[in-house]
Amino acid sequence: MASLRPMTAALAAIALAGAAQAWTVNLPPCLDPFQPFVYSGCYANSGQPNTLSFRSELDRDTADVESCVAWCKGNGYRYAGLEYYGVCYCGQTVDGPQLEDDQCTFPCNGNKSEVCGGDNKMSIYQDPTFLPFDDSIDVDDYVSLGCWTDDSHYGKTLAYPQDQLPFDTMTNEKCLKACRDGGFPYAGTEYSGECWCGVVIGNDTYSAPAEQCDMPCKGDSSEMCGGRGRLSMYAAKDLESLQPCGYVPPKPSSSTYSVVLPSTSSSSSSSSAASSSTSAVSTSSAAPTTTSTSSTSASSTKTSSTTTPPPTTTPPPTTTKPSSTTKTSSICLETVTIPSTCEYKCGKWCAQPLPDWKDDKDCKTSYSNCKLQLSSCFKNAGFPEVLECFAFGDWCTGLNSYCQKPPKSGCNKPDFWHKNPPKSHKPPTTTVVTTTCKPAAPTSTKTSSTKTTSTKTSATPTPTKCPIPTPTNICIQPSNWLHGYGPGKPVGDIELPIVTCNDLANEWSSKPFKLYNDPRSNFCKGYSRYSLSNACLDACDEQYDDCVKVYAEQCRRNTRKREATSPAEGSYFDVAAKSSALDRRTFFWGWNDKYNQAVDKCKAQKADCRRVNQNIQPGKLCPAYGKF
Repeated sequence: MASLRPMTAALAAIALAGAAQAWTVNLPPCLDPFQPFVYSGCYANSGQPNTLSFRSELDRDTADVESCVAWCKGNGYRYAGLEYYGVCYCGQTVDGPQLEDDQCTFPCNGNKSEVCGGDNKMSIYQDPTFLPFDDSIDVDDYVSLGCWTDDSHYGKTLAYPQDQLPFDTMTNEKCLKACRDGGFPYAGTEYSGECWCGVVIGNDTYSAPAEQCDMPCKGDSSEMCGGRGRLSMYAAKDLESLQPCGYVPPKPSSSTYSVVLPSTSSSSSSSSAASSSTSAVSTSSAAPTTTSTSSTSASSTKTSSTTTPPPTTTPPPTTTKPSSTTKTSSICLETVTIPSTCEYKCGKWCAQPLPDWKDDKDCKTSYSNCKLQLSSCFKNAGFPEVLECFAFGDWCTGLNSYCQKPPKSGCNKPDFWHKNPPKSHKPPTTTVVTTTCKPAAPTSTKTSSTKTTSTKTSATPTPTKCPIPTPTNICIQPSNWLHGYGPGKPVGDIELPIVTCNDLANEWSSKPFKLYNDPRSNFCKGYSRYSLSNACLDACDEQYDDCVKVYAEQCRRNTRKREATSPAEGSYFDVAAKSSALDRRTFFWGWNDKYNQAVDKCKAQKADCRRVNQNIQPGKLCPAYGKF
């Protein structure tokens, strides 16, 4: 590990200080065999930004080291990290100081014998199939991939915006350098002045004709920086894994080769009249030895040597009946019904299904659940689809009105759905998966290749919950007459993420408060009674991040849109009247700041928010489990 520390320190030093939130969709974990990740050490995770930039969707309640590294491998990242019992992160660089290993002590929820970081501390592992990251890799290593589409409904082609680079002076070289410094193998410029980086190319994106990347770079008009919904793409192979997920080693060129065997004791042999075959395979924790397998037929003879760790004795040839120590796993097929996990979709974000209700009381509980998910929409939906989160907020408000004045025919979820259908609802799905068959009885195992089929309904286990807490925020929205924000009127209408009582029974005793910034409660961070102010400060920081990437970004695009509006289209109010409700909300009525002005408002609100919440006290709040 000592040889790794200088490299990770260098990576942390060059990691971008203004790293932005990734606007991407989680890819599946890697299910193919791959080289194990190597432990790098324990690192502090301040969250400003996170030590590793990409948070996976892995369930913290079942996470262990193996599942996290499989997720990061499947998504193409160099590093995997776990904190707080199993919150899994991935990243290309390590943006945090290294600590002593004894600072990471929390056991993984999915395997108590493994360590999953600590409170704001991360256990980090590295994929050894990446080349060392050093100064020998520069912008010249990036090769142009041509023009690519960047208008998919599934997210951005490249996930990481480089907002620290000025739009008005953008060049391809500046963008490549920023992506190189972040360890990203893919880089691209768009719309004359935007720079994006990524570890993989997003879904549903394609190579486009070169003439569609027709917008000159703001900082150098002699070169092109993408176009409208088009990306000038570059790739540096030296920053990619040499053995990505799905890598198949080349076939050996000779008849002698080595095979790495699993650490399960097994032995088998067989013989027949047409051809004779003898084999011996054995494993042990002792030093490696070599056994051999030979196969003889009428036409050819082939010998291969296999390095295995005995010492054992090679059994003599027997009949085709396996020996009693042979262990072979059959493969079964299972048809699994997966419940819906997306009740309302905005870009890359999905709301968790609301609890069912048949009366006024349960209706208000569902409204609380809806309201608590709003901040996670702004956090994860991705621009520009994140603007649809305002419509989700209105949908939740409509639910509250429905609960307060239910119809005479009765208050129930199907009735509300019929009158207010959620956007892009996904019904339950059915899929077939392969699993290891369980033996019928605890007798000696026999080799079998028979496949069987079974059907079951999968229900994801969830921690015990108390009633969903009220969506009243413990933290305080600040006021500032100069910038025009205050309670009920935050900058850009982006509310302060809600901090209230913890609804999980297995967390409440040690962490009675929770910051609700994920649609799944078990992914949200809990806080002790003595760290309530930290929860509010984290909420202030997250509101700032959302303010910049939603309000400021839309203001920047509004500026370009106003400059491009033709007088022939009519007056300002004529155009407004013809526009959608979303455009009227985020273009015409009040979103008129320049980008830098919008960022200044967001910064001022963050500073005021931290000031008024830094000494907030729990008092009699959340006095007992289930009481708010």
